[in-house]
Amino acid sequence: MPDEIKFTDVTDIAEQAAKRPDPEPTPPEPEKKNTPEFLALKSTFLPSRGDMGGGFCVVFEGRTGKTVFQVFWLAKPCASGVMVEPFKDWRTFVKRLPQFGPLDKDWGEKFQEQLKGILTVDEKRKLFENYTKVKVRQLESIFRRSFENTAQCVFSAVTDVEPVARNELERAKIIKPLPPSPEQLAKQQKEKEEREKSEQEEKDKEEAKKDGNFEGTLIMCTPVLDPVRGKASSSIMPGDIIAVGIDGEGTSALVKKYLDENNIEPLFPVDEIKETVGKKFLYVKISDEIRGVVTITKDIKIKVKETEQQQKENSASLSFFGDIIFFGVLAGALVGLLFVIRYFFL
Repeated sequence: MPDEIKFTDVTDIAEQAAKRPDPEPTPPEPEKKNTPEFLALKSTFLPSRGDMGGGFCVVFEGRTGKTVFQVFWLAKPCASGVMVEPFKDWRTFVKRLPQFGPLDKDWGEKFQEQLKGILTVDEKRKLFENYTKVKVRQLESIFRRSFENTAQCVFSAVTDVEPVARNELERAKIIKPLPPSPEQLAKQQKEKEEREKSEQEEKDKEEAKKDGNFEGTLIMCTPVLDPVRGKASSSIMPGDIIAVGIDGEGTSALVKKYLDENNIEPLFPVDEIKETVGKKFLYVKISDEIRGVVTITKDIKIKVKETEQQQKENSASLSFFGDIIFFGVLAGALVGLLFVIRYFFL
């Protein structure tokens, strides 16, 4: 069937699983937590007389009935007194199947032939929708009769089912994880960007501290851009008062809170400038104990507070241009008046 129980030698699988401890459980994704999307069907069978016995485990997806994992074990002779409990979890059950005894492939193939068609895709879907004790016992009777017809002896069988979550099969590497949804991708991308930003800030902060004599607190700041009236970062000099943004936790949060509560615009004088390959660090003096550092990677225009001298120069410049405009308008008016007088009186 490929969807029927197949004869499978699990000696190596069982031995490796017994030697290797189960992986540490990892916290599942919120949308995957312990949702029983799969079902494990486990059964053992032993003869009332004779020396043949074994068991099988099939794990299938409830919605589609598709088998994702299956093991069949038949031992002849069967170890006397051995009874692998199907009520254990499916992984423990699979590991213990070889305890029945050495694998007998000839009889296994005969039993496999009888098992074809017992668990069709539709039967598995129906079983997943309603895996009551009555339904399980019905299947158990079918399994037992199939084995009895083949071996010509009476068997006793014990069958159980176990809901299995997707994340459990993913951890066991039986199925691959589902591709993330667009929402998950957006969330992962955002988390990645925030993580990279945080790592870069820490790196810049450590780099900014190198060869420095300042022993106070250093916080990361961002430049406030002013594309129209701003000053190019390449032209910024110590003493210039620049606008910065302050975000973050700890001291940064306290400084921001103080400025917001007192309606103070974050404008601070540039105290020192350092340059490395591809980067420029502008240190602004926030207080005697606190300095902010702005990392510049390309030439940008930063919002700068004009000094009194710059304000006077700008005011004088505006006054000069105003005078030129005034006398220009006056001259135009006089020329127009002369044309009027000439037209009417000459």
